[in-house]
Amino acid sequence: MKILASLLFVVGLFAFSAQTAQAQCDTNSMTPIRCGYYNQGYQDGANDASEGRSRNYKRHSSKYTRTYENDFRDGYNAGFDTRPSFGRWTTAQRTAYGTGYNVGANDRFMSRGRTPEAQQGRQNAAVRPYYVQGYMDGYEGIPRRYDFPIGQYPGNPGYPGNPGYPGNPGFPGGTTTGTATWSGRVDKTANVIISGNTIRAVDVSNTGLTTTQQFVNGTLPRRAANVTVRKADGRGTVRVLEQPNSRNNFQAVIRIEDPRGGADNYRIEVSWQGSTAIEPYQRGSVSWSGRVDHRVYLYISGRDVFPQVIEGSAVQNARFNFTGALARRPGSVTVRKRDGRGEVRVFQQPSASNDYMAVIEIYDDKGGADNYRIDVSW
Repeated sequence: MKILASLLFVVGLFAFSAQTAQAQCDTNSMTPIRCGYYNQGYQDGANDASEGRSRNYKRHSSKYTRTYENDFRDGYNAGFDTRPSFGRWTTAQRTAYGTGYNVGANDRFMSRGRTPEAQQGRQNAAVRPYYVQGYMDGYEGIPRRYDFPIGQYPGNPGYPGNPGYPGNPGFPGGTTTGTATWSGRVDKTANVIISGNTIRAVDVSNTGLTTTQQFVNGTLPRRAANVTVRKADGRGTVRVLEQPNSRNNFQAVIRIEDPRGGADNYRIEVSWQGSTAIEPYQRGSVSWSGRVDHRVYLYISGRDVFPQVIEGSAVQNARFNFTGALARRPGSVTVRKRDGRGEVRVFQQPSASNDYMAVIEIYDDKGGADNYRIDVSW
């Protein structure tokens, strides 16, 4: 998992993220595949506790196989025991989430960029975080889910004054570790492609391909990661054709080659380990422009900029251009405003507590929107 953010909850400090420290499996005694199922179970158990559900890991049976059921169950029980309970969403919150989900799913289907801010300004400010969460879930292909905490406490992305945290679907990153399994019938050549928390298969030779089962536990990060693959079934060869990088939009591509006549059944197990090492420092910059109303945070991570509206209408005409990339290391960024009537400042410097991203705040209190151009350098 990514390094955890420390979040203030009611009184005192309460450690919380998509997976807390307790979610980490024992890597000395468990393989990466087993760890992946344990951590997925932990998340589902924590979510069930938050939603007031009874303890029952089998309601998530579609997410594990018989081989790894015990690992999923143990993670589920650990997560169920450590997550606080929250109330159920109101009708307005569910509606905002559902609207965002539909828009996000449609943007992904139409191969558009990830832009939740394009329509979130149409939502009432009180339910806007639910719209954004729904959009992210729809865009990433995550099944619809309800009654989990959004924007209700300090540290949540929807809470003014606090940006996102590692592991949240709206956070421009992913999980440091993760796993995926795919099984199907291949004749000649096929690619299995993992992007974020989605997986799909492509019939490269156009000779017939059938997917029978697929799972993804975690989210492949939008940073360099080391992906490995193990062939569990099948007579041909399986290898990592492409590691995730900026040139392929941080996808992992697995090649399956079946040289014999006819098709055969394959089952592959994929795991990844994102870099937890501090990356070498390199000078770089990003220029960003857009039309901002009131208050917006810009999250900068690697070669990605993700805007989030905190107050006001949606960001319009957002554009950015990188020179280099923001390295995964503690650093110091500076920001210069080229256009715009309001204030621009560095809200957070890259550090371990925010997984080494920079957060820039744009604050425009003049009424209505204005065009901004800023340069961020490091």
